[in-house]
Amino acid sequence: MEKDIIGVIVETLKEKNIDLVVTLPEEPTCPLTDQIRQDPYFTVVTVSGEGHGISLCAGASLGGRNCVFITGIAGLLVGGWALAQMGVLYGIPVFILASYRGDISDRSGISGDQLHMFYQVGEPLLNALKVPYRVADQKQGFKRKLVDAYSACQGFGTPLVLLLTGDVLW
Repeated sequence: MEKDIIGVIVETLKEKNIDLVVTLPEEPTCPLTDQIRQDPYFTVVTVSGEGHGISLCAGASLGGRNCVFITGIAGLLVGGWALAQMGVLYGIPVFILASYRGDISDRSGISGDQLHMFYQVGEPLLNALKVPYRVADQKQGFKRKLVDAYSACQGFGTPLVLLLTGDVLW
């Protein structure tokens, strides 16, 4: 993830008063979470499981705190049960930024079979759980997508995922 995109994300989180960042570190978003950890504006909580991160953000949201969960597509798959609970059952706004491994523009070193599985399962899972999502793959217009995604999450009162890929992630 390049510095200009990291800057846009950090700036936007601050503009939206999102000061709690929950993460389960994973390679594509490490530069982002490393930068956020260095900024005293943010409280960063590292969790040991994806479901914990989704649940922590849900609790913070219920308590009136603006929060983001930063993870990867694999994290969404693993945290699917918690995601279903927060969305389908309770309608709690949980804003999620997730690296989209398996997208056609994925430039990671993960094997093709694994990437294809993420591609085949990721978006269909979000659809099955009725979790709104958007794919952000171009730098141009990225800030608008980020702002719109967070606003929709709050407005819909449900989890919402912004899948990061293409020029935004790689």
